[in-house]
Formats: sequence, C-alpha cells, structure tokens
Amino acid sequence: MKAEIISIGSEILRGQITDTNANFIAQKLAELSIDLNYISAVGDNQRMLLSLLKKALSRSDLIITTGGLGPTEDDITYQVIAKTLHLKLIKSPEAEKNLKRILHSIKIKLSPSNLKQAYLPEGAKIIINKYGTAPAMILEKDNKIISSFPGVPYEMKKLIEENLIPYLKEKFPPSVIKKSKTLKITGLGESSVNELIRNYIHEQTNFSFGIYAHPEDIQIQITTQAPTEKEVDQLLQFLSNQLIKILGDYVYGTDQQSLEEVVGNLLKAKNIKVAVAESCTGGRLGEMITNIPGSSEYFQGGVISYNAKIKEELLKVPPEIIKKYGEVSEQVARLMAEGVRKCCYSDIGISITGIAGPGGATEKKQVGLVYIALANSKKTLIQKHQLFGNRQQIRLRASCRALNLLRMHLIKNG
Repeated sequence: MKAEIISIGSEILRGQITDTNANFIAQKLAELSIDLNYISAVGDNQRMLLSLLKKALSRSDLIITTGGLGPTEDDITYQVIAKTLHLKLIKSPEAEKNLKRILHSIKIKLSPSNLKQAYLPEGAKIIINKYGTAPAMILEKDNKIISSFPGVPYEMKKLIEENLIPYLKEKFPPSVIKKSKTLKITGLGESSVNELIRNYIHEQTNFSFGIYAHPEDIQIQITTQAPTEKEVDQLLQFLSNQLIKILGDYVYGTDQQSLEEVVGNLLKAKNIKVAVAESCTGGRLGEMITNIPGSSEYFQGGVISYNAKIKEELLKVPPEIIKKYGEVSEQVARLMAEGVRKCCYSDIGISITGIAGPGGATEKKQVGLVYIALANSKKTLIQKHQLFGNRQQIRLRASCRALNLLRMHLIKNG
C-alpha cells in the first residue's frame, strides 16, 4: 500500500504555523508498516487542491488529509474531495446533532456557516468528533481510500488513534510489525554520540538507526521489525539496553519522555523538594519544572532575580560580592542557589545567572556565558558554560543544563 499525506491550509504555506500533523501521521503509518511516499502542503485554493488530489489519487492508495474542515469560506476540503470524485455532498444527521450539542454547550447559536460542517461526500464513513465541531471521515472509492481529519492537532491525533488506526489494522493486517524506539541523550554532542556507538551499530543487521540533533539533546531512533508486536518490543528493548550500557547516564529517557518529566520522577521518588533562582532565564526553568502534572509535590517555588536588588534583598547576596565579581559570576550563582534553598524551605536550590544577549556582554564576559549552581545542605556545585545561539536558544539551553545538573546529582547522591 502506498500512502500520501496532504496538509491543507494557507497558514502553513505562510509559515504562520508549523505542520506537526504530518509528522504525527507519518509515525503512525510507519508503525503499521505502511509505506509513505509523499507529504504535501497546499493552501486554501480549490484549483490547487483539486489538482493535488487528482495527482494523489493517481499515485497513492491511501490519502490522508488534515485541515480545511471548518465553517468558513476557505474551508473547502470536503467540497473539493466531492468534486474530485464526482460525488454529492450529503448532510449527516449525526454530524449536525454533534455540532448543535457542542455549540449549545459553549452558548453559540447555530448559523448557516456552522451547518456547512455537517455536509460530507456521499458514501463516506462519518467519524463524529467528540473533541470539536468538524467531523472526520473515511471514504472508499475505486480501490482508493481518502481519509480527512481536522487540522487542530489535538483533535486530529485523538480521531486518528481512535478511528483510522483500528480501521487500517483490520483492513490491512501487516505481515510484519515494524516499530521504532527513541533514546534521548543530553550532555554529549552529535559527533560524540556517533563515535561511542558506531562500532556497535555497524555490527547490527536487523536494525536501522538514525541520530538526530535537537536544541539541547541528541536522539537515537532504533527501528526493527518482526512477525509479532511482542517480538518487536523485545528486540527494541534488548538493543536499547545495549546502547544504554555504552552511553551510561548520558541517556536520560526514551520516546516521549522529557527531561523535566524524568527529573520530576526522580524528585518524587526520593521525596526531595527543589526551588529555583533565575536571572537570565527569566522563569524558564521554573516553567519547565511546573509543566509536569503533580510538580507541586516537589517544586517549592522560585525567585526571578533580574535586578541586583532582588538578589540582595530576597536571596541575601551581599552587595559587595555583586560589586566585586559582577552579577554573572560563580560567586553570585553560588549565593543565589544557597539563598533560594533557604528562603523557599527546599532541600535543593538551583540558580542560573548569565548573559542571554544580544546586549550585556563585556570584554571578559561574552554573550552566552552562564553560571549554574546547585546547593543542598552539605555542598554547592557550580558549572560554567559558554553557550551559543540567539537569546531564546541560550535561555533554553541554560535551563536544560540546570535540569541535567539536578538529574545527575539525584542519580549519584540520592
């Protein structure tokens, strides 16, 4: 089976949004061992979409579209699909009922433009959208399958997982199961990861590998296949364990795990409370920690000490220390971490002070210079980093380095 994804929306072509939908669908198709040959994006233009759909039908067996299912004039997906396949648009009582229910719950009156969403190509299997107003569909015609989903990522993901995946599994049971597993690494560069594992992966014949660099981690994707899902999972787990033996604590997680989630689980398991003092990151570290549900169990609070007076008054950093060494210094980072640990009644205090740029640099202290400190009741650890990138990249990298310092401390010291 040859598959194709079409993302519909002029906002994609204008660069106003990033098309994450195609990436998600591609991963799901790979898990089903369905070959994906094309990914396209097209604007809200009937002529262009009609042309692309005709081309897709000539070269692919399964076409999945996202977007263009809303109530406005530029939402044209179902109209163009019907025109392409010479079908009528038929009003679905189920879709109309769901539409009225949702609009009533948010106190919006049904209008003719809203009702447009209840019309789908004749013969389509309607997928009622429990998460929004636009219904999805699966349509079989002339040995081709066209499946359309809303462009809203949350709605699209839910509807595909609950409807399209089971449909495809039943209709096209794979002869082999193909799956991937991702290892996430921090503290090593892409070339260093490659050097450490290259000899081992060259010895493997039943797996394929990809090494990908992200803003503050490296990811290794391992892919293999086997007759059953159980066998695939066992193979992936075995190889993951072998790579973890080689890379050690540089591996912080797998698949969808984030660094902040891993750190949160460690804090929770060890019953340790943490607080943060941030200068150049402006609350980014605290935001990452509190992104995780249940973080109130281990996160005490934080101080965004952008101004020297805040460092002096709240974190008890003596003004003479700031005057002598500067706000971006090992000495100030140390006292910030120790100060926030005390004022927030936490077991561990973490601080970040640095120059995120583009201004603020001096001859001795360049943009990207960051000091990170971790203090507990017994000692204080200091790290100095010279980070690169723009302002936002430096802030992200500094926050991730601080989280990893905390992770390594928790692993080694308990």
